[in-house]
Amino acid sequence: MSTALSPHKATTSSSRNLRTIALRSFLSGIRMNLVGAVWQPCVLHLGASMSLLGLLESIGGFQGIVSTAMLPLGGWLSDRRGRKPFVILAGVLGFAALATFALAGWVREWRLLLPGVVLLGLTAIARPVVDCITAESATSDAQGSAFSLTGMGFAVSGVFAPALGGFLANRYGFLAVLLIGAAVELVTLCVMGIALTETLAPEHRTVPRASELPALLRRVITPPARLRSFYIAVTIDMFAFGTGAAILFGLLSKEYGFTPLQLGLMSSAQSATWAVTPLFVGRQVDKKGCVPFLILSEAISVIVIVGWLLARSFTHFLALHALFGFAVATWVPAFMAWIANSVPESQRAEEIGRLGAFRGLLSFPAPYVGGLLYDVAGFRGPILANLIGAGLVTVLLWRFVAEPDRQV
Repeated sequence: MSTALSPHKATTSSSRNLRTIALRSFLSGIRMNLVGAVWQPCVLHLGASMSLLGLLESIGGFQGIVSTAMLPLGGWLSDRRGRKPFVILAGVLGFAALATFALAGWVREWRLLLPGVVLLGLTAIARPVVDCITAESATSDAQGSAFSLTGMGFAVSGVFAPALGGFLANRYGFLAVLLIGAAVELVTLCVMGIALTETLAPEHRTVPRASELPALLRRVITPPARLRSFYIAVTIDMFAFGTGAAILFGLLSKEYGFTPLQLGLMSSAQSATWAVTPLFVGRQVDKKGCVPFLILSEAISVIVIVGWLLARSFTHFLALHALFGFAVATWVPAFMAWIANSVPESQRAEEIGRLGAFRGLLSFPAPYVGGLLYDVAGFRGPILANLIGAGLVTVLLWRFVAEPDRQV
């Protein structure tokens, strides 16, 4: 008996999954923006230095070494065992991470943040899986729109959640924000358990074999020749922004004494401009291609980084972060559509994970490097490193990265 869904059921399931992933993006965005706006000031408040803050980001941050290790593993396993179990696992790990952060805030001991960032890094096992569910729930000529829709939830939450997090931290302390973040993560886990539909058909599932892992590791460090220019460009991009943008809020807190509320307002300004543009940008990516929007995003980022070097007041940084939102809005759908349209559907999750692992493996030390540059050269050190890298990436995208072949 065939296990295939009827066209009507497949369409209904795909639409429901896109809405569910968009809701997950919104709820995760609330948690990430609430906590993210105050995270770096919180770490410094608990007694860590800038270099130690960078080290924590290098271990379990978005591009940390733990996250990096999980990306190819998540893609490889989900291509064999299904998508949904790894989304649920990430929810459990995320709740445990936030609970650990809350404990660290309660006893006022920054060292307890270390197991928390490791747990948070482990949640990256679902990152390629969620991207793959999004890609599998849209046709190949609508990938940009699909990723814009699911990313818009994060952007919308970012309009209010960072400012709210900063306000709550100013009024009630960092612990209150961490506890709310844990509660939101628990709600997200429950929603995914109820509403998300599996997208990998039973006949495509196999039993993962440990003997395949060495080959997986070799593939991580040897990207496909036809994707190599893209891999190199976006990896340099991640390292560059890791040295500066990834620790910007800690830098501003240390250098200019910005409060959690001010940092939250900056993050909200970025998300506000991101929230109003993704659907339009996604449609334009589908019509005009990915590479022009990747270049546009990087060019906007260069302007913003120059502004960081020249700015001296909160108002200046607020305006620059609003402009930075346009860079994010153009990068995300173009980046995801490029990779989704460059590999066959049966290899998509593994390729997304492999790209993330390749980038993370080479760029995970960047926040720590940025912290060391601050210790040596002050605010301008990590920001200049970010600027040089962003300029180089703009040139690489323009000269060496071509549009995908839409092989799916």
